[in-house]
Amino acid sequence: MEIISSSQNKHVKLAKSLLDKKGRRETGLFLAEGKNLLKDLPDFVSVEYVFSTEEREKEAETLVSKHAEATLLFASESVIKSIADTMTPYGIVAVCKIPQDEFVLPQGNAVLLDGVADPGNVGTIFRTAAACGYDDVYLVGSVDIYSPKVVRATLGGLFKVRAHAISDDEAQRLVKETNSAVLDMGGENLLKADVKTPILLIAGNEAHGVRDEFKALAKRTYSLPMQNGVESLNVAVATAVAMYRTV
Repeated sequence: MEIISSSQNKHVKLAKSLLDKKGRRETGLFLAEGKNLLKDLPDFVSVEYVFSTEEREKEAETLVSKHAEATLLFASESVIKSIADTMTPYGIVAVCKIPQDEFVLPQGNAVLLDGVADPGNVGTIFRTAAACGYDDVYLVGSVDIYSPKVVRATLGGLFKVRAHAISDDEAQRLVKETNSAVLDMGGENLLKADVKTPILLIAGNEAHGVRDEFKALAKRTYSLPMQNGVESLNVAVATAVAMYRTV
């Protein structure tokens, strides 16, 4: 068994480049790691390489067996640590192709994330969207969908809905041509509203909310009622509540 121990190995250098957005954009690849995420990686995700320690050989072979195009590469723990995004890597890291989807309008319920910057928030929204049966999540001016932190935070939810990174122009068209609704504290009480579906929920940046141009274009604005002096909720929590309300 040949074990890669040099960080200068071409495959290792490629994998390390994917820790940065520039590397992902130039190669069209992303990193996936973590026992549960890799176990549930669907067949439609194309896997280029799987790096594994000797200890994880059987699990890595199982993963590669589901992705015939993948190459299994054994690496030292230090090499695995250099390409992983976690402090204590599980021992398997996969290099996968970023799915290429053209911009399309949603046919069912969907979410538009406007400037949502925290990977944990985006990950939670993806997982909740999958749980609620939402079909599409669109992102404009938000964190990179395929950054290691976002991929990991979705806990597999990224692969259960369609993910779209879109331009400002595409986002405007999306808001104009759908049953769009901004989540904002100045809106109608969502829990009492007569909500029509399918719907496009628009959630905004953690500090600044939804941009004014989307507010002006959206068909409706909804809010969640607050008690005990609470002024707002975390964007992931608010979006999750709104998604469950509109199922």
